Amino acid sequence: MTYMSKGFFDFKYIVWILAIATLLASVAYPLFILIYSSFMVNGHFSLQSYQRVFSSPETYEYTRNTLILGVLVTIIASIIGVLLAWIVVRTDLPYKRLLSTLAVLPFVFPPYIGAIAWIQLAAPYVGYLNRILMAFGLPGDTINIYTFGGLLMVMSFRFYVYTFLTTSAALEQIDPSLEEAARMSGARMMKVAKDVTLRLVAPSIASGALLTFIAVISNFGIPALIGMRAHYYVLTTMIYAAFSIPDLNKATAYSMILLVIAAVALYVQRRMFREQKYTTITGKTVRPSVARLGKWRIPVFAIVLVFVTITAIIPLISITVSAFLKEVRLNPLNPSSWTLRNLYEVLFVNPDTTIAIKTSLFLSISSATIITLYGALLAYLIVKTNIKGRSFLDWLSSVPYALPGTVVAIAIILAFIRTPLYNTIWILLLAYFIRYMSYGVRTIVGALMQIDKSLEEAARMCGASWLGTMKDIVLPLLKSGLVASWILVFMPTLGELTVSIILYPPDNPTIGVATYNLMEEGLYSWAYALAFIVSIIVITAHVVVRKITGRLGVRGV
Repeated sequence: MTYMSKGFFDFKYIVWILAIATLLASVAYPLFILIYSSFMVNGHFSLQSYQRVFSSPETYEYTRNTLILGVLVTIIASIIGVLLAWIVVRTDLPYKRLLSTLAVLPFVFPPYIGAIAWIQLAAPYVGYLNRILMAFGLPGDTINIYTFGGLLMVMSFRFYVYTFLTTSAALEQIDPSLEEAARMSGARMMKVAKDVTLRLVAPSIASGALLTFIAVISNFGIPALIGMRAHYYVLTTMIYAAFSIPDLNKATAYSMILLVIAAVALYVQRRMFREQKYTTITGKTVRPSVARLGKWRIPVFAIVLVFVTITAIIPLISITVSAFLKEVRLNPLNPSSWTLRNLYEVLFVNPDTTIAIKTSLFLSISSATIITLYGALLAYLIVKTNIKGRSFLDWLSSVPYALPGTVVAIAIILAFIRTPLYNTIWILLLAYFIRYMSYGVRTIVGALMQIDKSLEEAARMCGASWLGTMKDIVLPLLKSGLVASWILVFMPTLGELTVSIILYPPDNPTIGVATYNLMEEGLYSWAYALAFIVSIIVITAHVVVRKITGRLGVRGV
């Protein structure tokens, strides 16, 4: 066939070689160096780093704390996410679209923004909730966010969205015939949900739970801002502490422990469902069966509304109010307490915050653009070609997403510490590319799968080159997917903290680092103003990407 000309064939494989070389250099090489370095001391093979770490009782405490927090948050978040998904998707609840949007809102913000919102709400004596209780004569520390319970609550409210999204997508696609058969056999609504529906979506629930667990054990912002004040230390905060000393050998050993935990979790999840077969999606149009809540319709709606208000609306109000107060201890009901000066100072006056905003905008725009362009090429190779090794490309591009951010950061340091990249803004750009590559690839893969291959075949049969086909056929049809990919990378990189706190050069802090430093220094008004700016940007971006992905039919965004 004419479209299989040597020129097309050669160029396609050139792109494949460049794609795999990029992945090997940016993903495989740093991970190999991390593992290799953990067994090397002064240029010689040694277990000294591990012996030193495991001889300390603190290591077992940090590991135990990490596992306890990860398991408990995963259980609580999974229960919330699955129950909420079933109510929103499979019942006749009113205003489901609005509630679904609000349910996803906590996921839009960087985790540390949710943490500082709850700090301002529930900190002893100065938190808004405690001030209200003090007005009724109750002690000022009635509610204390700086406890293990507070840490557990904030993380559960942030990470339940993983299971909510994965379960919602599965519930909308499963064949309802089995549920209908169970109902016709006399089974009640809750029994059908427990014995039929949940079993059908079990793999999706497990996937959401795995994502939740890895996200919890790899998170730095919430344990650093809340957990450390509660004297509850986990591996991510200790990796940062070891790196700050600096003690790179200890940080590397802690990173390996975290890497092993994540790998074991992934293995267990895959092992659990490897032998089980689930046919839940058929080729015909699926209309999810709807359970009638009857007299419980309004009470359930009220409960869900209260929940999303607590998890999404109230923290956003806390951030907004605090950003406009002259001092966070002032009474927000007094008009004289309000000011625009905080926003003006973080945008134009404070050198740390102004540099941080410029740095984060540059990094987020650059990484979103690079990842989208590279992701488009990689996604095309994965979806639209029969090149051997494309599955390996798909897997390798997804590896960093499954790894804790602190592990990725330490791996990058070890791999590039002796290069000109180290301690510059460019190493952050590389880290963002590695960390968020899968966002672009997966989004564009979903969009490409909806483009009929006959359009490309027709163009190539008419003599069009591969580049011409890409430029004139594929890219115009892929425009919405490219925009969605760009925004999905832009949002998390704009306020990123976990990787940035380890890699940022001293003269170029990011927004996440600047906000964290302001909180640590007690400059709360500026911290909340900076968090408010990020919140407005990511909410706007989220609204845009939902409209785009809604038109594309992409789920789980």
